Amino acid sequence: MTEIVIQYVLVVLLILGLAYFVYLLKDKGISLKEDYYGITYTILNFLNNEEATPENVKKILRVVSKVVSYVEVSSRDEENDIKEEKALVLAKEAIDALGFENEVDDESLRNIIRLCTSIMPPTNKVANSDS
Repeated sequence: MTEIVIQYVLVVLLILGLAYFVYLLKDKGISLKEDYYGITYTILNFLNNEEATPENVKKILRVVSKVVSYVEVSSRDEENDIKEEKALVLAKEAIDALGFENEVDDESLRNIIRLCTSIMPPTNKVANSDS
């Protein structure tokens, strides 16, 4: 009998905890629909509240994706660190051309570049081996 009561109490506490979590999100003004895959409030924290729209996030992701694709095609035989630096410079210029108020920080942009790189199709490049 006590086990059943404890289970009901735990379920009620779980529901209250989830309700409080949703309350905190709404209190901060964060809508789960507005956060584009969790990218808006974590990686793209340089955007103002007015600029943090799904359309702007899509623009940034598309621009960086095009830059990463260009760098991958044009610098196929270079090391990944060098390609990342080239993509960082080009992506920063492209995002500056979009006209946001704040400047994008390098760490956020590196994370977006790595995200776009991970989504790209594999190049099937075989690593050098001694055999």
